[in-house]
Amino acid sequence: MKQVMEYQAASTEGIRLNANESSLNLSEEIRSEIASAVMGIEYNRYPDDEETELLNAYAEVSGMKAEELLAGNGSDQMLGLLIGHYLGKGKTLLTLDPDFSMYDYYASAYEADVKKYDTNDDGSFDMEDFIEYAKDLKPDMILFSNPNNPTGWLVSQEELEQLAKAFCKIPVIADEAYIEFAGVPSCAPLVRTYENFFVTRTLSKAYSMAGVRVGFLIGNVKQMRILKASKVPYALSAVSMVIAKVVLKHAAEFQTAASATIQRREAMLEKLSSMERAEFYPSNTNFIFGRSDDKQELLDLFEEAGITIRNYDNDSFRITIGTEAENKAVLKVLQEFEQEG
Repeated sequence: MKQVMEYQAASTEGIRLNANESSLNLSEEIRSEIASAVMGIEYNRYPDDEETELLNAYAEVSGMKAEELLAGNGSDQMLGLLIGHYLGKGKTLLTLDPDFSMYDYYASAYEADVKKYDTNDDGSFDMEDFIEYAKDLKPDMILFSNPNNPTGWLVSQEELEQLAKAFCKIPVIADEAYIEFAGVPSCAPLVRTYENFFVTRTLSKAYSMAGVRVGFLIGNVKQMRILKASKVPYALSAVSMVIAKVVLKHAAEFQTAASATIQRREAMLEKLSSMERAEFYPSNTNFIFGRSDDKQELLDLFEEAGITIRNYDNDSFRITIGTEAENKAVLKVLQEFEQEG
């Protein structure tokens, strides 16, 4: 019997800074637009399986072509589509350690092996060394988040191109769930040069739509024609697609909100730079990654304050950047932790 790796869902109580969700709901104006738009849905009919209007809307925002796009129930489903299509029993996925645990979940579901390349404490690694490691391993797919979840480390577009070129016969995938917080363009245009290169994106983070579950796969037109034949029919409901189309009309507002999150993140990191009982690392995401030898004591203090952060098996943890008030509450706990030491 195959064993599927369990994925731990986020807590839903108190101040929730463990799932990297946006701390702000969609604005009242946007929600009002959505309410009007969903009134026009034919609920008795199946949704458009070609996702035509949604893909055109995302093409306009992303600068890609609709033929290079596919939408699904979160970028997780798109990752599952890729893993299911290219991997299986006896095949190997190469990823990073640490990285997003859903890769393990999908790979195990298809009975594929997972090999991990150890990164430095801050998530950094040498691309040339990684390529040599992969050449020895001979994986069937390379996949990692960029920026990395949970460390926040960002691999440059030049390095990704180097990787795609070195492994032109297997799929190389960059999971860009947090790219809006990196302050750099997406590497998606590389799919036009490298048929083996794919990018996944999501509306769950920067677009405040974690509760709606809409994500995208971006790939070379030739490869996307093949993958579209393998996708789950009616992967997105008519309601999800209508909501996403309304939200994408306000893309500029969400880019402004992402910039504000970046400012709050940098302000938080500056305040934490002098801490001695915990170390925090530079980030290109909407969260910060830290390590502490006294982590359990810190977790207990957060629990007492009604704040949930993401805990990992070793000495590390991850804290989502929240609102100004939420960040103040986090800083208060961290200051108390520092003083008690």
